[in-house]
Amino acid sequence: MHEYSVVSSLMDLCETHAKKHNATKIEKVVVSIGERCGMDKQLFMSAFETFKEELDICKEAVLDIVDEKVELECLDCKKTCTPPNLEYGVCTHCGSQSVRLIKGTQMQLLSLEMV
Repeated sequence: MHEYSVVSSLMDLCETHAKKHNATKIEKVVVSIGERCGMDKQLFMSAFETFKEELDICKEAVLDIVDEKVELECLDCKKTCTPPNLEYGVCTHCGSQSVRLIKGTQMQLLSLEMV
């Protein structure tokens, strides 16, 4: 249930950016959520709807979520790949198990549309 604390921090960040740019209203919040970041999108959206009501500048804001797929880097062949399923431990190019996650593990604020 960490979605609520993440959205609370997101709202603080939105408010900070709005003040910095002398905005009076935030119309759209765009975030990316990695498929392996442990974030429940439904809870995240619900928390956003709850928290935006408490912040005048965000009351009418729309949330746009961009899904970020997992991307792996192979430590053997040095190529990157997006696994076609939940096989996050194997390079799709050479079959090596020496891989590391380089994308898909984070949640990020991508943009704000402000007036």
